[in-house]
Amino acid sequence: MSETIITVAGSSQLRRNPERARVRIGVGFEGSKRDSVLAATRAAHESLTGSLESILDEQNGPVRNWHSEDIRVWGQRPWSQDGARLPVEFHSAVFVDAEFDDFEALSEWIDVVSIREGIAIDGIDWLLSRETERALQSEARQEAIADAVAKAHEYADALGLGDLTALSISDPGLLDNPAGQPPAGAMMMMAKGAPGGGGMELRPSMISVDASVHARFSASTPLA
Repeated sequence: MSETIITVAGSSQLRRNPERARVRIGVGFEGSKRDSVLAATRAAHESLTGSLESILDEQNGPVRNWHSEDIRVWGQRPWSQDGARLPVEFHSAVFVDAEFDDFEALSEWIDVVSIREGIAIDGIDWLLSRETERALQSEARQEAIADAVAKAHEYADALGLGDLTALSISDPGLLDNPAGQPPAGAMMMMAKGAPGGGGMELRPSMISVDASVHARFSASTPLA
């Protein structure tokens, strides 16, 4: 018997509700005096991080972790409408990220902090726990392989070929280029959500876990 080579791509997509939310909060002030701007920023920042620390529990939540950047202060001399240079105006900014596992607690916390002067919700990313993410990635890979096998069988059946033998399987882009690197997106976690704000209704977005594989099979060709 001769052999026919069949090369296919398999794919899978799994969707799950998010289990975590990472919120990004910005603190910023402006004014004519650097010391005043810095003092206002520090006070707002300490109030914000203090509220997070009070509900921080790495094992049970609702805040699993949080992180803050350093406060930045800089000055600018704006131009007036007639082209004259105006006095220096100082600006400040610092961002804080916090990960919640309780969306109701997140909504309540946002309602409280977002009405404070100098504080704004910059955005929310919807996430899965690391354990769930790893489990879904494994499941998605297995489904992608099963999809590739099913396609190969369909091609073999359509051509009247015999048994299939798996020759190779790889991430996308590696089957014909073993020394290469898999392209970005061979396994993706995608989560999109609308930015938050005071009094908002949180609407967690579904998270999609995608897997793709390339596979090569040989199929026996019955002799005429």
